[in-house]
Amino acid sequence: MYRTEQDRKDFQREIRVDLVVAGGGVAGVLAAVAAAREGVKTVLIQDRPVLGGPSGSECSDGTGKMMCGAYNYCNRNAREAGLVEELRNFHSRRYVNGWRNHWSLSLRDFVETESNITLLMNTALYDCKCENGKIICVYARQSGSELEYTVYADNFVDATGDGVLGYRAGADFRMGREGKAEFNESLAPEEPDMKTMGTSISFRAEDVGHPIKFEAPEWAYKINSDDDLPFRMHNNPTSGYWWLEYGGEVNTVTDNEEIYKVLRSVLFGMWDHVKNGGDHGAENYAVSWVAPVGGKRESRRFMGDYIMHQSDLLEHPEFPDAVAYGGWPIDIHPPEGVFGKGHPGSTPPFIFPGTFPIPFRSLYSRNISNLMMAGRDISVTHVALGSTRLIATCGLTGQAVGTAAALLKKYGCTPRELYQQHIGELRQLLQKRDGCIPGFPVKLSDDLAKTAKVSATSTFALVMEDVERFVPLVAIDTPTKKFDPCDVAPEDRRLGMNFVWDGQHLEKIRVAVCNDSGEEKELTLRIRNGFFAAEDIAVARCRVLPEDKVAEFDFDIDLAGGSYAMIFDDEAQVSVGVSSQHLPGFERKLDGCYLNYEHFAVEFQPMQYPYTPARVVNDNGRSTAEAPSLWMSEVISSSEALTLTWNEEVEVREIDITFDTNLDRIDLDRIAPECVKGFCLKADGKEIFRCDDNSRRFVRVVLPEAVKCAEITLEITETRGDKHARVVCIRCF
Repeated sequence: MYRTEQDRKDFQREIRVDLVVAGGGVAGVLAAVAAAREGVKTVLIQDRPVLGGPSGSECSDGTGKMMCGAYNYCNRNAREAGLVEELRNFHSRRYVNGWRNHWSLSLRDFVETESNITLLMNTALYDCKCENGKIICVYARQSGSELEYTVYADNFVDATGDGVLGYRAGADFRMGREGKAEFNESLAPEEPDMKTMGTSISFRAEDVGHPIKFEAPEWAYKINSDDDLPFRMHNNPTSGYWWLEYGGEVNTVTDNEEIYKVLRSVLFGMWDHVKNGGDHGAENYAVSWVAPVGGKRESRRFMGDYIMHQSDLLEHPEFPDAVAYGGWPIDIHPPEGVFGKGHPGSTPPFIFPGTFPIPFRSLYSRNISNLMMAGRDISVTHVALGSTRLIATCGLTGQAVGTAAALLKKYGCTPRELYQQHIGELRQLLQKRDGCIPGFPVKLSDDLAKTAKVSATSTFALVMEDVERFVPLVAIDTPTKKFDPCDVAPEDRRLGMNFVWDGQHLEKIRVAVCNDSGEEKELTLRIRNGFFAAEDIAVARCRVLPEDKVAEFDFDIDLAGGSYAMIFDDEAQVSVGVSSQHLPGFERKLDGCYLNYEHFAVEFQPMQYPYTPARVVNDNGRSTAEAPSLWMSEVISSSEALTLTWNEEVEVREIDITFDTNLDRIDLDRIAPECVKGFCLKADGKEIFRCDDNSRRFVRVVLPEAVKCAEITLEITETRGDKHARVVCIRCF
């Protein structure tokens, strides 16, 4: 029987949950997943047909490579762990199995595997109900289905970027730039204004295999010459240009559609110039895709109990409520965008803050009692946003507030009360979920592994590796430095390397070398506390003939345990051999903004064992130059094992293992070869857990019931390609 009338109630839905997360970018996705895994019933509302926000398939190339963060330039071992790393590995596994531009689908699957999440796609949150400074419910409409939702919850997260929920709830916010004096920020303008960073538009171009013409539409912006695009490299036609940016001098919220219209005009004008304005290597290229949605950098920023500012990024205060971190350079794009004549990003050289903590007080509203924020709308100044806005950093804030939601439910408190009364518990819970902050470990007093003796079937000995290539002692300019104005080399370009020392008497250092001079050369090697330390701890010299393959430096000194730098003096026509095998703590000195992933082919006398079994019991959860928290076996054969032994039986219910996925690497198109693939756990010799196809860094094993044992053994049978078994951390609860 057909119908001629419909009751509006047929289209109305009411949902009651613990938490509402508004916004389906990476921050919102990870907030929802973190909460759901802790037993919090969650609704995730996304107004688009795909997840991912600026990294999603509507805004970017869909590969997930837009998920940049603290690790992309010069910060060692700084890639975001926790759910950010799990999501990366989740997608990398699909990427190597035929998925390419499907990052948004990976995100959706990542969400939909969680039974505690109700996902509302194509659903626009348009209003909310508040009472006494508290959100009661939100109202949303779903396109296509025409459904109208009223969603009640105890707590809410605004991860919308623009702050749609917070704005409608009346949360205090800022938009624009603070003046220099308010927070004493040297990078701020003299006077405050309403200008922001703008929005970018992405595109893809493909090589069609033959010359193809391009005729610009009449509405395309006219670019007359390369002089109209200063500092904007456009000789690579294969992908969109991040500097196609506009909107910072208007309102990036209310003028959103007009901004996109201008960006589309500039994009096709730029492509007309690339195709018809000289040789840009694009003769065979055609635009195959244009993003229908712009990627926005800045709009509203909600005010929390703490506003992060420039000095917080540079000075790294020990916030008692640190729950996330950043580390991208302070990259403040000029509001003029593509119409400016200066550099389209921060004026080089970049200011690199290192990895800095983000406090929980910057992740909740100061005047809406049950509202938290995640992503680019957190409580920061315009200057601080230049670093905190990066997608992987946003993801960490998402995991932090999602995890906090579990404690809000547990204690029935507000986010402010959580900070005041339970912040230690939140930080410990994040640490237990691999949410480790570089340089700011949280002590876990209930970790049973700390009372165990740790042993292994073998331990890696540092011997001289095969040389992959030679690097000259006198630095030379590279094409990267020629074409990337951000890649500014240091004043001291001498070749150097960090190394870890165990505190023995240092007799010799042997390094692979190549002398192409045709004559004998004298090399000088210095040991210092750091690359730029003013004084030498020790100096040794070695004469090298053209036929010599190794330079041997006699030191004969007592050297306390710790991290040091070895530095060569310049010497023409002599090179040092390097290897790219991942060895935390043994890392070449940077010669610009980008990591080189290499270390010298070196060995010490006496022989060094930098990655002993005892290192896996730690609060760091990741390696640093000062503390290379890692056990590494000799070359793995059939299996290698790591064993925890107690003097008497303990009761174990949960075992958390952190494998090595090389947090220096930035590639997403493969699973880290260092990652363990096959392993099993045994309690007093009896198998209690097995996995033959692992691709995760962090594996949490919760047993059906606690086991009493005096020994836990982690047996590793296979890696994803590396020849050594590697474990960063093992904890028992």
